[in-house]
Amino acid sequence: MGIFQRVRLRPTQLRTVADRRYDDAATLCKTGKNARANGAMYLGGFVMECLLKAQLLAEYPWLETAGSPEGRSRNDRHLWSLCYRSHDLDEILAKLPKILERLSRVEQGGSNRLVQSLKGICSRWTIYARYSPHTADIHEARVFLEQVRELKQWLR
Repeated sequence: MGIFQRVRLRPTQLRTVADRRYDDAATLCKTGKNARANGAMYLGGFVMECLLKAQLLAEYPWLETAGSPEGRSRNDRHLWSLCYRSHDLDEILAKLPKILERLSRVEQGGSNRLVQSLKGICSRWTIYARYSPHTADIHEARVFLEQVRELKQWLR
C-alpha cells in the first residue's frame, strides 16, 4: 500500500510530514502560477494541522496508544476525535491553550501578531479548500505560506 497505508504517527513523525508538505507547498508557490495557489494554500493548512495534532499527541500521550475512544470520558472521546477524525483547526487549537500562551510570551511589545496569525489560519483554513472552484492569487498563497513558515518554528 505504501503511501496510502493507514498508520498512526508519533509527534516527531507528524512534524516530519509537516516539513515535507511545507516544502511541497513552497515548490508550488515558486512556480508563480495562480493555478498552483490553491494547492499551496491547502498544503500550508495541512502543515498546520499536522503540527497542531503533534502538539495534541504530546500534550495527551494516551492518544498515541488509544485504539478507540470506547470507555473513555466525554472529553477524552472528543480529544480522540480531534486527533484522528477532525480537521477543524479551531477546535484543535482550543484544546491547546499552552500554544497561545507561549506565543504571547515570545512577542515583544504585546502585539500578539503570531497569536493573531495562528488564530487567523485556524479559523480560515478548511479541508474543503481542496474542492474549491475558486482560484486564489499566488501572492495570497505566498503570504499564507509565510505565516505558516513563521509559525512552524513555534509549533515544534
